[in-house]
Amino acid sequence: MTARSVLLNVHLVLGLTAGVFLIVLGLTGSIIAFEADIPHWLHRDLFYVQSASGSWSERELVRVVENRFAPARVQSGQILGGHNLARVFQLPGGVSVFVNQYDGTILGSVQGGFRSERVLGYIHQIHLRLVPDPGAMKSIAAHGKVVVSYAGLVLALLVPTGLLLFWRTRRTSVKWSASWFRVCFDLHHVIGVYAALFLMLAAVTGVLIGFDWGEKVIFALAGSGRPAALPAPHSTPAAGGGDVTIDQAIAIARATMPDGVATGYSLPRNNIDVITVLVRVPEETSVTVHSSVAVDRYSGQVRCTRATSGARRPISSPHSRVCCSS
Repeated sequence: MTARSVLLNVHLVLGLTAGVFLIVLGLTGSIIAFEADIPHWLHRDLFYVQSASGSWSERELVRVVENRFAPARVQSGQILGGHNLARVFQLPGGVSVFVNQYDGTILGSVQGGFRSERVLGYIHQIHLRLVPDPGAMKSIAAHGKVVVSYAGLVLALLVPTGLLLFWRTRRTSVKWSASWFRVCFDLHHVIGVYAALFLMLAAVTGVLIGFDWGEKVIFALAGSGRPAALPAPHSTPAAGGGDVTIDQAIAIARATMPDGVATGYSLPRNNIDVITVLVRVPEETSVTVHSSVAVDRYSGQVRCTRATSGARRPISSPHSRVCCSS
């Protein structure tokens, strides 16, 4: 057998072995890419508003919600990206309230989340572990995670072998008038070569996430270790001191991380809790925001900052500290 024949057989066997799992990962991954937008599209009456020149303050919006749902208190608020998306407030018992930030109108409320969010959660778990509910199928989920990790490893081998096979013909167009087999063959070449870089990035990052040693490799390449967690920040009660408003806390967080955008906040539940403002920084592209600024509810002092993935970022306030616990 020639070297090309060996390479072709290796490519074929790897593709047939992991093909089914890669199709599942591709389909679920395509859905996950829009998981933040799908609830907005399905529930437009709750999420979308007509943007206007000015909006109410967060303090006023919180007051509207608490007056409507008394005695319940707002626990947190979500500032969605886009001027045409409503504010979302969380109340005890899993109740979400949607408010038009331009006129204070309550658009509706939902308890326990949307059914679409639960379905998206199942799809997310299938993408990670091949089962929709890992809690109910722990053993299968553990094996599924291993299978997904190895499928990513196979993809990391399929891409370079496919490029080597492509190099002989360098086929970059499709002969649509040919037989169906030839059309499929040409499509395989064209799509494969144009998507090779993205497939390789997805495969390598998936392998690093899937295997336990991936984290060690990342820390080794970065020349660092896992950041040590610090105690959760607390507010210091002050005699006669007034509470810092959520709008003031957001302004403090923006000044602390001037390159970030506030995406939400968590309100204090007792006398020593801080106001936590979530901030999306430029290097953070995931749906979940990990960076935050903890503000003392009495003095407005920045008690700590938490940066993306625990990274230590420069901050404007000389009185704050970096923390990796929330």
